[in-house]
Amino acid sequence: MIQMELDAAGIDCDLDNEFTVGVDPLLANAVGGIKIKVSPACVEAATEVLEKYYENKASERAAKAKICPQCKNKDGQPIHKPNWVGILSVLTLGAFTMLYAWPKFSCPDCRNTWS
Repeated sequence: MIQMELDAAGIDCDLDNEFTVGVDPLLANAVGGIKIKVSPACVEAATEVLEKYYENKASERAAKAKICPQCKNKDGQPIHKPNWVGILSVLTLGAFTMLYAWPKFSCPDCRNTWS
């Protein structure tokens, strides 16, 4: 995806270790993952393109998270829980509370909660 963004902006780039990690994903940490190589003359432009790309991705995820899956309302409200609720649940129920997906948003129209 990142290589396509850079190519669309007219920046030449190469991927390093893409085949090694593709063949054996367990080697990703050993080789340092897949690296993007850009010429020194294009570093500034590539940085700008990648910053825009990640800003757009973050805003898309934030907008998608606030849409109610039941009624498709786009005004999902974050649920704020006091810290003592989490502490009390861990103390009483133990680590099993970590397995439960606590709802993070609620819909003001249909009262649905989701993560």
